Formats: sequence, C-alpha cells, structure tokens
Amino acid sequence: MKKLQPLLLALVPLMLLGCEGGEKRTPTFEVRGKLTDGVKPLADVQVVFHPVNAGPDTPKPRGKTNTSGEFKLTTYDANDGAPAGQYKVSVELWKTVNADSGPVNQLPAKFADPEKSGLTATVNAGPTELQPFVLKK
Repeated sequence: MKKLQPLLLALVPLMLLGCEGGEKRTPTFEVRGKLTDGVKPLADVQVVFHPVNAGPDTPKPRGKTNTSGEFKLTTYDANDGAPAGQYKVSVELWKTVNADSGPVNQLPAKFADPEKSGLTATVNAGPTELQPFVLKK
C-alpha cells in the first residue's frame, strides 16, 4: 500500500482539475410569457430569446407555447428560465401543409428575425412574468 501512496497523491490534483472543466452556466431565472394574435392565443409557436450584445456562443433561451399561448423558457434544463438581461425575440410556427414538402412557417417572415420582429423583453434577476406578446400581421 505504501508503494501506491505517491501515485495516489499525484493523481488527486489531476482528478480535481477534471472536475473544474465543465460547462460554465450563467444563473437563470424563471420566465413565463404568453403569445396571442390580439384576439386568441397562439399554440405550438417556437419562442426564442436572443440576448442583446452577446457573443455567438451565448445560449438562447427558448420555449414553445401551449394551447393557451403560454410558454416557459429553457436555457440549460427544462423550464429553468433565462439569464437576467435584455433580449430581442423571434417566433415561428412550423407546420406541414403538404405531405410532399417539409414544414412551412405559418407566421410572417419578419417574426422569425429578432432584428425585424419588433418583439423585445427584459428578464429580471428573479421570477419574471412578461407582458403578453401580440403578433400583428
């Protein structure tokens, strides 16, 4: 056993270094929102939050609306929310309308582009209930 002790002591720092090299996660906060067309809720819509002034590797929190048009954001783990900050928002509703072709976005193209959608949000350091997004075509 005494012959193994130096080897074990040499391995401990290496094992500790391996524990540090994981994904760096920014703290997230619960975010809930709703999406409507001004009259009725919009279901099955993909909602993506694009951080303002962020790098290309910055995660983009996302969610999908339910039948009531409500969504919760996910950044790393299901429904964990989003980091605090300013966001531009894009939304898309993909459906297959013809079996011979792939899915087609049912919303106007401007809503798929966070720079043109006109949708923005602020996530606070704590639970955030957003004002409903109203898509006007």
